[in-house]
Amino acid sequence: MGGGIDKFIRDQLSVWPLAAENYRDLKKVETKRLTIGGLEVIVQHNPCRKISSEAALDPKSISERPCFLCPENRPEQQSHIEFEGRKGRKYRVTLNPYPIFPSHLVISSFEHTRQSIWHRYQDLLDFVSRHNEYLGFYNGPISGASAPDHMHFQACPQGLMPLQNRVDSLLAAGDGKELEFLTNVKEARLFHLNEYANGVFVLCGGTAKSVAKLFYRLLDCAPMPDESDEPKLNLLAWTHGGEYRSVVIFREKHRPHNYYSTGADHLAMSPGCADMGGVFVVPRREDYDKLDSKLLTSVVREITVDDEIEKGIIWRLTRTQRRLEVGIMSGQEIEFEIISDGAGRQKVEYSAGRISYNGVLYDELVFEAQTEATMFAEPSFVLYGVTIGVDFHWERKVTQKFAGTLKFIVDGDKVTAVNIVGIEDYLLSVISSEMKASAGLEFLKAHAVISRSWVMAQMEHRRKTALRQVQGPIPVAGPSPSAAKHAEAPDGSEVPSMVGEFSRTTGSVTKGDEYIKWFDHDDHTLFDVCADDHCQRYQGLTMAVGDTVRKAIDQTWGLVLTSEGEICDARFSKCCGGRMEVFSTCWEDKDYPYLQPLPDTPDWTEGGDVFCDTKDEKILSQVLNDYDLETKDFYRWTTEYSRTEVSDLVRKRSGIDFGTIRDLVPIERGPSGRLKRLKVVGDKRTMVIGKELIIRRWLSESHLKSSAFEIKWIGDRLVLDGAGWGHGVGLCQIGAAVMAAKGYTFDQILPHYYPGSVLERR
Repeated sequence: MGGGIDKFIRDQLSVWPLAAENYRDLKKVETKRLTIGGLEVIVQHNPCRKISSEAALDPKSISERPCFLCPENRPEQQSHIEFEGRKGRKYRVTLNPYPIFPSHLVISSFEHTRQSIWHRYQDLLDFVSRHNEYLGFYNGPISGASAPDHMHFQACPQGLMPLQNRVDSLLAAGDGKELEFLTNVKEARLFHLNEYANGVFVLCGGTAKSVAKLFYRLLDCAPMPDESDEPKLNLLAWTHGGEYRSVVIFREKHRPHNYYSTGADHLAMSPGCADMGGVFVVPRREDYDKLDSKLLTSVVREITVDDEIEKGIIWRLTRTQRRLEVGIMSGQEIEFEIISDGAGRQKVEYSAGRISYNGVLYDELVFEAQTEATMFAEPSFVLYGVTIGVDFHWERKVTQKFAGTLKFIVDGDKVTAVNIVGIEDYLLSVISSEMKASAGLEFLKAHAVISRSWVMAQMEHRRKTALRQVQGPIPVAGPSPSAAKHAEAPDGSEVPSMVGEFSRTTGSVTKGDEYIKWFDHDDHTLFDVCADDHCQRYQGLTMAVGDTVRKAIDQTWGLVLTSEGEICDARFSKCCGGRMEVFSTCWEDKDYPYLQPLPDTPDWTEGGDVFCDTKDEKILSQVLNDYDLETKDFYRWTTEYSRTEVSDLVRKRSGIDFGTIRDLVPIERGPSGRLKRLKVVGDKRTMVIGKELIIRRWLSESHLKSSAFEIKWIGDRLVLDGAGWGHGVGLCQIGAAVMAAKGYTFDQILPHYYPGSVLERR
């Protein structure tokens, strides 16, 4: 391989006078050594590089010049050899006619496509693996690339860049002071270089795949400039002793201020990857003469990231996720697949109070995730036949992929699959499942905060409950969760729980002809939360799509809402209908200072424009997933039944024979108008029922949009004129999306729906 490149270079120099002259002149260039942050670098006075250093890189200039990497615009003497990367991507390897190094190659894409490292990093690793005497390097489109409109790498012989030599020396010495270990992905490791300049990171590993995974995780942790889809960076890559190695240098600027200065401090320097690798090229003699270590250090410090950005990158790389347990599904048998073991589709079964797997009985069965993520994890297992949308009109079974650990437990007479996953990985799915991943960034950030707050509040509640149980029993008003799973109606008949797959009744009051019941999230005793709407929609990585969701979670990592030192129980619904509701209308008889019945208007005053009163299809399509879009007219809506239809519906949904329904009488409403208690009058029996979800479930085949409705009879037809979609407590998703579209930031949206709350990182 190397011999082929060497011959190619000799052949080119024999037929191309311009290149031959510039390579001869390279032997005569003057050099000197300076020191930057402890690293000895080379300064090269190279007049032939003037054309690259002074290249105009504004969009207009680039669009008007012929691309010098496209074959039709190359000198006739310039030929190429081909190199093929991953997935059939082809490159032309050419000789750089304006060299910095004795063998200086350009590896350009066959396609005239913009400079971008996304999906192409492994191509560079493949090149240096096949030509292992070479070091490959990459200039980002606004970090030194002289042809940002045409994808290309460069290469030179190993050992010519001081930064590569220093990294090899530190890795050999195992120096943990100057080369600080940060994290790893499987066999790939990531280090921070604590000398030379800010924002310098080192990767090494045994396989291109593992190093690439770590490389892209690193890029995810760096700031993204507005004008680009990748961080500002320079990249070196080479192999050493069968190991892939890379250096990534994150930058703040494309060029230092000296480049643009017309005064005495002017320098015709445009540092690219070779420069940042320790070979600084200066085309003008006067610049070469005045450069010293102090001046060159100031140039490097100006164009690389500052201390705060560097700390932010390291924090993102090394931060941890608190883990939670999510109940996904249960049944007599569950089919699954562990992605990494290659065993394919497998099955566990319930057997006499234990779990049967491959002919062996277990009390508990755990498949640990191979890699813990500090950014976002990759899928580790698959579950088949997961029910989503329990009790809703769009209920269906799907196959889902999940990150994290898979645990099987026994729950009653069934096996239950539990996903142990980092909270931030959990949120990646929740945010994409509760709404469209294409929603506005500020809205997604607001939802990331409240979804994180809610789940951490539930985890803390479960922890405290478990602690109280260990310390001794406490008085409980009403029946226990297990005792209340099926309450009795006044005539002794059983009242069905009317709950989803995992929910158990946590509140139930039956007195005479009154039946009050609510469903909350501490129903779950064997795990923290479930995966369906009873808690928060969590559909694994199946729904986790979109860079905007990742950005929203990353930018709010660990942020929660607190009130009086406690994490807020941050409830949310699709549409409040114009006014928010209080907690006690829907759940137990207590309220929180941050869940107030305020109008959904800019200054909480009556009569203003209501945020959630919108029919903007663009906003609604961002907020509502496909099956949610099946629901229409949610700000104001009307539902009608005949007397026979409502009588049959109540009988079916409640399990109680009321006979013919004669009337529905509101007994108690919350501040938003949502019914808290409703009298159901039939010719066989009369009952007062509540709370809000029971009312919605008894009066619909799935869930009535809300309990904020007025009742009127037109002959034998029941007409319900309603407002809103959901319980209306806390954040109104559609209202928040409208606020974001109007320019409100997430930290302005949150206090609107949770007044008095405080943002904290936990």
